[in-house]
Amino acid sequence: MKLDSKLVEVLTKQLEVIKTEQPKGSEIKTEDHSLVLKVADRLTAMETNHYRMDPKTKGLKQLVRAVKSIKENYLASGYEIVEMIGQEYKDGVNATVNFIQSDEIEIGKKVITKIIKPQVNFNGKMIQAAQIEVSVGE
Repeated sequence: MKLDSKLVEVLTKQLEVIKTEQPKGSEIKTEDHSLVLKVADRLTAMETNHYRMDPKTKGLKQLVRAVKSIKENYLASGYEIVEMIGQEYKDGVNATVNFIQSDEIEIGKKVITKIIKPQVNFNGKMIQAAQIEVSVGE
């Protein structure tokens, strides 16, 4: 929890730097997406950890709010980190998918249970396809 809290602080500061370096109305060049994609990967890893934690864990709500705030700031800058964890999987999703069998999922259902890399869109266009793990009920 402490590590995630510290990381949220660092990511927030990096977002502020990105905003001040970018003139309003200009687009970031393709090669400049690397920092945002790394941050998106880390935010998603944090969300996956939070998804699996006991909701009563001390400090969890604050971390969840902080991650949400960072994602909202990215959205204001044109970046969308697509929410997928816990959602039912539908065939045809543009993602790299690993299927695993699960006794915990209803038979025949497919649920996204892990995000390895999130789908990231910039100004409505995908710049990173998702890599996900889908649990299939047996």
